[in-house]
Amino acid sequence: MSHMDVAPFSEQLYVKGTFNGWGDDTPMAYVGNGVYQAVVCLSADAHSFKITDQQGTEDLCFAADQYKAVDCFLAQPQVVIPAKGIGNDLVFHAPETGLYTVQLAVADDALRMTIDKGGDNAEEEAARTLMAFSFDVAANKQSLAGKGGAVLAPSALFDALAITLDSSASFVFGDNVDGYYEGTTHGFVAAGKYRHKQGWYLGTFATFVDGELNAKPDAAQAQLFPYGITHTYQHAKTQADETLMLFSGLHSGERNAAITVRADQPAMLAIAPQLNLAISASEVTAFERGVVYALAPELRQAGTPSFIALTADTGFDFEETTFADTPALKEQAFFSGHHVKPVVRSKQATNSMTLYMAFAETAEAAIAQATRLLDNDGVTVHQQQVYDMLTHSYLWTSDMVYNRALMWAKAAGKVFVSSEYGKGIWAGLPWFKDCWGRDSFIAVPGITLVNGDFDDAKTIIDNFAQMQMQDAADINYGRIPNRVTSKTNMIYNTTDGTPWMVREVWDYLRYSGDADYAKSIYPVVQTYIDGIEKHYLDVYGLMTHRDPDTWMDAKLEGRLPWSARGDRANDIQALWYTSLLVAVELAKLTGDEANAERYRVMAEQVKASFQLMFWDTDSQLLADRLHADNRRDLQVRTNQLMTLTVPFDNSLLDKTVGAKVVKNAVSELLFPWGITSLSQHDPIFHPYHANREEYHKDAAYHNGTIWGWNAGFTVSSLVEYGYADFAYQLTQNLAEQILYIGHRGTMSENLDAFLNAEGKVTTSGTYAQAWSVSEFTRNGYQDYMGFKPNLLDHKVTFAPCLPSVWTQAQTTLRFGENNGLVVDFQKVEEKQVFMVSVASEAAITIDCVLMDNLKAKHCVSLAASTTPICVEFDPVTATCTVDGEAVAMTCVQPSFSLEIGELQFATPAVNQSFPMLNGQHVLQLAVEQSGLVNAAD
Repeated sequence: MSHMDVAPFSEQLYVKGTFNGWGDDTPMAYVGNGVYQAVVCLSADAHSFKITDQQGTEDLCFAADQYKAVDCFLAQPQVVIPAKGIGNDLVFHAPETGLYTVQLAVADDALRMTIDKGGDNAEEEAARTLMAFSFDVAANKQSLAGKGGAVLAPSALFDALAITLDSSASFVFGDNVDGYYEGTTHGFVAAGKYRHKQGWYLGTFATFVDGELNAKPDAAQAQLFPYGITHTYQHAKTQADETLMLFSGLHSGERNAAITVRADQPAMLAIAPQLNLAISASEVTAFERGVVYALAPELRQAGTPSFIALTADTGFDFEETTFADTPALKEQAFFSGHHVKPVVRSKQATNSMTLYMAFAETAEAAIAQATRLLDNDGVTVHQQQVYDMLTHSYLWTSDMVYNRALMWAKAAGKVFVSSEYGKGIWAGLPWFKDCWGRDSFIAVPGITLVNGDFDDAKTIIDNFAQMQMQDAADINYGRIPNRVTSKTNMIYNTTDGTPWMVREVWDYLRYSGDADYAKSIYPVVQTYIDGIEKHYLDVYGLMTHRDPDTWMDAKLEGRLPWSARGDRANDIQALWYTSLLVAVELAKLTGDEANAERYRVMAEQVKASFQLMFWDTDSQLLADRLHADNRRDLQVRTNQLMTLTVPFDNSLLDKTVGAKVVKNAVSELLFPWGITSLSQHDPIFHPYHANREEYHKDAAYHNGTIWGWNAGFTVSSLVEYGYADFAYQLTQNLAEQILYIGHRGTMSENLDAFLNAEGKVTTSGTYAQAWSVSEFTRNGYQDYMGFKPNLLDHKVTFAPCLPSVWTQAQTTLRFGENNGLVVDFQKVEEKQVFMVSVASEAAITIDCVLMDNLKAKHCVSLAASTTPICVEFDPVTATCTVDGEAVAMTCVQPSFSLEIGELQFATPAVNQSFPMLNGQHVLQLAVEQSGLVNAAD
């Protein structure tokens, strides 16, 4: 390459990193002589980034090393090379908050990246007249409505859930369409952006009380609520606060947001939102109750809002300001010089003003949305929706920390529900903002079913089902996509996404009782089974697959598996077995008796082959996988617990063998803060995940790193055998992670296996992951409360296995057509007292399964009643009364406490010598020399 007058690259380059959600909102401008530049505003922190084109293509993704992260320093040129990958970012430690210029110089001998302090934040020369308007607005006001009974009222619930912060912390909200707002408290830089696809609409914002800026760095506190983020300020004469809310468009498909500023004394209030609109590429016009910004026509993209309507709930003046007139926007709020700078000011002193922002693809739609927000009191409607979502199904116990974490997990789960590619569930933010088949269906129970959102579950199933591969000659025949990155880009390279969907088909039917749906979805399940029989079935009836095609799917340079699990992994067989059992039931429901019997025989063969081939009687261990020659791989991994929890009836393994699996897995892998993906005594165990000199983070991804979602089936396994108290110690630690670590109110994808030097957990992977929070929620409803409906059999099972620290609990467990099992639990000395009813008439039986102190399960059946039935159980004597009358109980599961014994958490072997820490890229070299089949897609 040589210096030239035209840009060296025909593609647009961007600086993408942690400071902008790895989006393309920071393009580099070509300034001539082989030089590209971009100006970014950075906080005084560490920032990881790359320089890349929009798609991150192989030749145009620049970093300093192929495998590891490299620090770069102010004003020191750093040679960069094409280095697409994960974990090999450039890392810059900004010495102070402010503007920085990132430069890429293209020369014959090398590409050099330099970061210098400063940048052009001067006012852009106006390409149009700055506008000002005045509006007299009257807004409708509503009140929040509670549920009554045992359910907390809205204000009480929100107050209980508030996460109070006195220093900077991160948070995220979703719009349930295609965007999310991610930011941090107590600052203007990196305070947040409302991102969509790869760009953003709304950034930070400034509010004023009597002309004085509410300075976020000086906020007395910030409070995070499920509906928004509030900062509180103390002025000389007034206490004030401001709240940002991102509204849900789950059912409307609309993108809306609001900022409210309040003062305890009447004051002149003002709000200035940072909008991603260049003043030279936009125009603003007035409508009856506000203004609407229009992006320049040449910059508009299909499916992306190009119009932003602004209005307020009180009389207001609108003006576009300059840094000269409002210097605080530049000097304290760090607004961009070339962006529009709108300010909305109350016409008179008032205690409160809300700015509504409506984002749409046409001016008419934006104006209509803004008008509806005013007419319907959008803030109250939003808060009511959040309250109703949190309380539609309900679980509130005597443990307040758990209650708060459970509610936050429910709220966090909704962040991931989107309609970007049809109804689906994003896997995680910020990198996995697309719909993965596996992740979606693992997340469906905790995000939709236990919350009574049956229509959402059905729509997600239908959306993936219509993307099923129909070409019988294709190796992916019968599969749904592993990953959907757009409506035309679908990747099918996984063996477990489809059986997870099949499992959730049956889960949905059991919760909803929608027997008609069984007939329409049955052909999808048949096509899946046909695909396995054509391409992946062995002589033992087990499902085969490639090495990297399980959930442990990380690959070295996209080719070789870091965690080879072919050609038959234990969790895959559990999913295959469950799929066949689901097919049996669907066949019966549709009158297909011949196939019902055929699928039953296939399932029985899987069950017999699985226990015979996977259970090693000599070592008393369950193999993680079988090699092609049927040798057992006895690596101790978490996957073995899924063989107990994936089948609905826990029937794949003999219960005694299952008890040994629980003991083996928990004793070897479970730390108090999470369960490791590989035993610490395995030679390829990696104690830490990211940012290591010794190895690429993908080497550790499934070889020791803790996954939040794995805690879900771990808790389920423990509760199945009566170890609720032990499981609850893990749950309590997860609750602390949700409330107090990382992005507040959600869960990260991963943790390091070992604690850091300060004895704290280290989060890694995505900062928010759907299946992490969904499994936490599911555990509460399906495991601790033991709710397992089967409306197709006209019954529900209520099998609580409650932590002993719970002295009381109130719950509504959703099923059917807006119905629910309502239970009020009280612990009275040693006895458990349950008041059990249904919310509305239902022709069902309630199987009440209760566990005695020896961990044996006993059942009594109740006829559903809208009048509470008093069930009193003595776990010491295993005796029961119903409405005061003694009743006989049937023992439905003996105790396995002798097989399992007293469980203890594993102790990190911190003094052990780990081969992965004693060399450079040890596992990588082994993988490259192992002869594993290239599995590039």
